[in-house]
Amino acid sequence: MKTHHFITAALCMLIWAGCNNGELEQQNADLQNKNNQLTQDMAMRDQYVDSVTQAITDVYNSLESVRLKEGTVLRETTEMEAKKRLTSQEVRQKLLEQVSLIDSTLKQDRHRIADLQSKLQSSKSQYAGLKNMVASLKQTIEAREATIAQLEEKITGLIAEVNTKTQIINQRDSLIAQQHGEINRAYYIVGKRRELEDKGIIRKQGGFLWGLLGSTTVLSNGFDANSFNAIDKFRTTTIDVEGTIDEIIPKRNETFYTATAPGKNQTTLSIAEPNSFWQDKYLVIITN
Repeated sequence: MKTHHFITAALCMLIWAGCNNGELEQQNADLQNKNNQLTQDMAMRDQYVDSVTQAITDVYNSLESVRLKEGTVLRETTEMEAKKRLTSQEVRQKLLEQVSLIDSTLKQDRHRIADLQSKLQSSKSQYAGLKNMVASLKQTIEAREATIAQLEEKITGLIAEVNTKTQIINQRDSLIAQQHGEINRAYYIVGKRRELEDKGIIRKQGGFLWGLLGSTTVLSNGFDANSFNAIDKFRTTTIDVEGTIDEIIPKRNETFYTATAPGKNQTTLSIAEPNSFWQDKYLVIITN
């Protein structure tokens, strides 16, 4: 009888021990799962923080690049403003392209900051430090955009001013060239006496017996200047004439020119002193 009670007690102890071991194993398994989950959560959190931090670093680097480019453009703009001129159209276009590139970079940075703010806002964990950094970056970008807008406006105004001055200078140069050309321009016509009289280029003056004796030949009043050939008196120093020169009107001092016959029925008028020869800007060459 005692043996039976002993066996029963032993069996109860074994059963209790078995149940206790099962609970311990379950508790151990639960702890292991929680530990794994915590490790995974920490890894995900670290990865999240690393990605946000890297994005912030990228924006900082981008802003530093923008700052350097902005400094270059501002320096060049200041130099041009001091000189009030641009060297060429390529330089103007280059400046505007640089400003446009900076503006594009800032817009990309602004979008990245907006994405970061949305990402931090939707996160279950609160990262006050990261949020402050992103907010500060956003303000920096907005300030840079305002500065770039002012710089672009300044460059555009400079270009408009330079274009206006360039146009004025070109008009002035054109007028000077036109006046210079007119000053250097001379006119001549070649023909037989009767032909030139019929055209109203020359006429007889003075004399007696109705001009048959003692008359001189002069330029007619109101002659048609379009009948003359226009030349640059300093570039054209020889005039080839078909025939023999009988007379030139108005008369010139013979020391200012020479007439030679290079061939039969040909004459070349060589002008030695253009300024003196062309005191009268119109020349009539009468041939036989």
